[in-house]
Amino acid sequence: MDKNILRSRMKKLRADIEPAVRENKDKAVYKNILSSGVLENAEWVYVFVSYGTETDTRMLIDFLLKSLFHRVAVPRVDGKEMEFYEIKSLDGLKPGYNGIPEPASGEPLPGKDCIMVMPGLVFDQYHGRIGYGGGYYDRYIARHKQERIFKTAIAYNFQVLKDEIIEMKPHDIRPDVIITDNTVYW
Repeated sequence: MDKNILRSRMKKLRADIEPAVRENKDKAVYKNILSSGVLENAEWVYVFVSYGTETDTRMLIDFLLKSLFHRVAVPRVDGKEMEFYEIKSLDGLKPGYNGIPEPASGEPLPGKDCIMVMPGLVFDQYHGRIGYGGGYYDRYIARHKQERIFKTAIAYNFQVLKDEIIEMKPHDIRPDVIITDNTVYW
Protein backbone atom coordinates (compact mmCIF):
# COMPACT_ATOMS: atom_id res chain seq x y z
CA MET A 1 0.00 0.00 0.00
CA ASP A 2 1.12 3.58 -0.68
CA LYS A 3 3.00 5.16 2.27
CA ASN A 4 1.00 8.41 2.06
CA ILE A 5 -2.28 6.50 2.23
CA LEU A 6 -1.05 4.61 5.29
CA ARG A 7 0.13 7.86 6.90
CA SER A 8 -3.28 9.48 6.36
CA ARG A 9 -5.12 6.42 7.66
CA MET A 10 -3.06 6.25 10.86
CA LYS A 11 -3.25 9.98 11.51
CA LYS A 12 -7.06 9.76 11.31
CA LEU A 13 -7.22 6.69 13.56
CA ARG A 14 -5.00 8.41 16.15
CA ALA A 15 -7.04 11.61 15.98
CA ASP A 16 -10.27 9.68 16.55
CA ILE A 17 -9.18 8.18 19.90
CA GLU A 18 -11.33 9.46 22.77
CA PRO A 19 -9.29 11.35 25.42
CA ALA A 20 -9.97 8.84 28.23
CA VAL A 21 -9.07 5.91 25.96
CA ARG A 22 -5.88 7.73 24.83
CA GLU A 23 -4.85 8.31 28.45
CA ASN A 24 -5.28 4.60 29.24
CA LYS A 25 -3.36 3.58 26.11
CA ASP A 26 -0.53 6.02 26.95
CA LYS A 27 -0.28 4.63 30.49
CA ALA A 28 -0.14 1.08 29.08
CA VAL A 29 2.66 2.02 26.65
CA TYR A 30 4.59 3.63 29.52
CA LYS A 31 4.18 0.52 31.72
CA ASN A 32 5.26 -1.74 28.84
CA ILE A 33 8.40 0.34 28.26
CA LEU A 34 9.35 0.03 31.92
CA SER A 35 8.57 -3.68 32.13
CA SER A 36 10.30 -4.54 28.82
CA GLY A 37 13.77 -4.08 30.31
CA VAL A 38 15.05 -1.89 27.45
CA LEU A 39 15.96 0.94 29.84
CA GLU A 40 17.73 -1.19 32.45
CA ASN A 41 21.37 -0.59 31.54
CA ALA A 42 21.04 2.66 29.61
CA GLU A 43 22.82 5.71 30.90
CA TRP A 44 21.58 7.84 27.99
CA VAL A 45 18.01 7.80 26.69
CA TYR A 46 17.32 9.85 23.56
CA VAL A 47 13.57 10.31 23.42
CA PHE A 48 11.22 12.32 21.23
CA VAL A 49 8.88 14.81 22.87
CA SER A 50 5.34 13.79 21.96
CA TYR A 51 3.17 16.23 20.08
CA GLY A 52 -0.42 16.19 18.90
CA THR A 53 -1.85 12.68 18.71
CA GLU A 54 1.47 10.85 19.19
CA THR A 55 1.88 8.30 21.94
CA ASP A 56 2.66 10.33 25.05
CA THR A 57 6.32 10.43 26.11
CA ARG A 58 6.01 12.97 28.94
CA MET A 59 5.42 10.31 31.63
CA LEU A 60 8.54 8.51 30.44
CA ILE A 61 10.63 11.69 30.27
CA ASP A 62 9.51 12.71 33.79
CA PHE A 63 10.41 9.26 35.10
CA LEU A 64 13.84 9.35 33.43
CA LEU A 65 14.60 12.87 34.66
CA LYS A 66 13.92 11.79 38.25
CA SER A 67 16.06 8.68 37.88
CA LEU A 68 19.57 8.59 39.29
CA PHE A 69 20.65 6.18 36.55
CA HIS A 70 19.56 7.88 33.33
CA ARG A 71 20.38 11.02 31.42
CA VAL A 72 17.85 12.38 28.93
CA ALA A 73 18.29 14.01 25.54
CA VAL A 74 15.57 15.23 23.19
CA PRO A 75 15.76 16.23 19.51
CA ARG A 76 15.91 19.62 17.87
CA VAL A 77 15.60 20.04 14.12
CA ASP A 78 17.86 22.44 12.25
CA GLY A 79 17.15 22.51 8.52
CA LYS A 80 17.33 18.94 7.21
CA GLU A 81 19.19 17.57 10.24
CA MET A 82 18.24 16.65 13.77
CA GLU A 83 20.49 16.67 16.83
CA PHE A 84 19.90 15.66 20.44
CA TYR A 85 20.33 17.96 23.45
CA GLU A 86 20.50 16.98 27.09
CA ILE A 87 17.65 18.28 29.21
CA LYS A 88 17.14 18.47 32.96
CA SER A 89 13.46 19.47 32.74
CA LEU A 90 10.61 19.73 30.26
CA ASP A 91 10.05 23.34 31.34
CA GLY A 92 12.63 24.93 29.03
CA LEU A 93 11.27 23.48 25.79
CA LYS A 94 9.90 25.86 23.14
CA PRO A 95 7.85 25.19 20.00
CA GLY A 96 10.26 24.40 17.17
CA TYR A 97 9.98 22.48 13.91
CA ASN A 98 6.25 22.06 13.09
CA GLY A 99 5.43 23.33 16.61
CA ILE A 100 7.11 20.34 18.27
CA PRO A 101 8.62 21.18 21.70
CA GLU A 102 12.44 21.44 21.43
CA PRO A 103 15.32 22.70 23.56
CA ALA A 104 15.71 26.42 22.87
CA SER A 105 19.42 26.49 23.65
CA GLY A 106 22.42 24.34 24.48
CA GLU A 107 25.00 22.40 22.55
CA PRO A 108 24.16 19.28 20.55
CA LEU A 109 25.51 16.10 22.06
CA PRO A 110 28.15 14.12 20.25
CA GLY A 111 27.06 10.64 19.20
CA LYS A 112 26.60 8.33 22.18
CA ASP A 113 25.71 4.74 22.87
CA CYS A 114 22.08 5.06 23.91
CA ILE A 115 18.53 3.85 23.92
CA MET A 116 16.56 5.88 21.39
CA VAL A 117 12.79 6.16 21.76
CA MET A 118 11.52 7.11 18.32
CA PRO A 119 8.11 7.96 16.88
CA GLY A 120 6.44 6.57 13.81
CA LEU A 121 3.06 6.47 12.15
CA VAL A 122 2.90 2.93 10.80
CA PHE A 123 4.85 -0.25 11.55
CA ASP A 124 4.69 -3.87 10.49
CA GLN A 125 5.45 -6.95 12.58
CA TYR A 126 8.89 -7.21 10.95
CA HIS A 127 9.81 -3.77 12.29
CA GLY A 128 9.21 -1.91 9.06
CA ARG A 129 8.54 1.72 9.88
CA ILE A 130 6.87 4.66 8.18
CA GLY A 131 7.58 7.98 9.82
CA TYR A 132 6.30 11.40 8.90
CA GLY A 133 8.32 11.57 5.69
CA GLY A 134 11.14 13.89 6.74
CA GLY A 135 13.78 11.17 7.22
CA TYR A 136 15.26 12.86 10.30
CA TYR A 137 15.70 9.67 12.33
CA ASP A 138 17.03 7.74 9.32
CA ARG A 139 19.66 10.41 8.65
CA TYR A 140 20.59 10.81 12.32
CA ILE A 141 21.13 7.07 12.82
CA ALA A 142 23.03 6.79 9.52
CA ARG A 143 25.38 9.59 10.66
CA HIS A 144 25.97 7.78 13.96
CA LYS A 145 26.48 4.22 12.69
CA GLN A 146 29.55 3.82 14.89
CA GLU A 147 27.44 4.28 18.03
CA ARG A 148 25.42 1.51 19.61
CA ILE A 149 21.93 2.96 19.37
CA PHE A 150 19.18 0.59 20.48
CA LYS A 151 16.16 1.82 18.55
CA THR A 152 12.87 1.58 20.43
CA ALA A 153 9.70 2.69 18.68
CA ILE A 154 6.50 3.35 20.58
CA ALA A 155 3.01 3.40 19.14
CA TYR A 156 -0.54 2.32 19.73
CA ASN A 157 -1.09 -1.32 18.84
CA PHE A 158 -3.40 -0.50 15.91
CA GLN A 159 -0.44 1.28 14.26
CA VAL A 160 1.29 -2.10 13.79
CA LEU A 161 0.01 -3.75 10.61
CA LYS A 162 -0.85 -7.40 11.08
CA ASP A 163 -1.41 -8.47 7.46
CA GLU A 164 0.72 -6.06 5.45
CA ILE A 165 4.45 -5.57 5.01
CA ILE A 166 5.93 -2.11 4.64
CA GLU A 167 8.24 -1.74 1.67
CA MET A 168 11.55 -0.55 3.06
CA LYS A 169 14.31 1.20 1.14
CA PRO A 170 18.00 0.64 1.95
CA HIS A 171 18.25 3.92 3.89
CA ASP A 172 15.12 3.23 5.97
CA ILE A 173 15.86 2.35 9.59
CA ARG A 174 14.03 -0.45 11.37
CA PRO A 175 13.54 -0.16 15.13
CA ASP A 176 15.03 -2.99 17.20
CA VAL A 177 11.79 -3.24 19.20
CA ILE A 178 8.27 -1.78 18.93
CA ILE A 179 6.44 -1.20 22.21
CA THR A 180 2.69 -0.66 22.15
CA ASP A 181 -0.15 -0.50 24.64
CA ASN A 182 -0.85 -4.23 24.09
CA THR A 183 2.49 -5.90 23.49
CA VAL A 184 6.20 -5.72 22.74
CA TYR A 185 7.34 -6.70 19.24
CA TRP A 186 10.90 -8.03 19.59
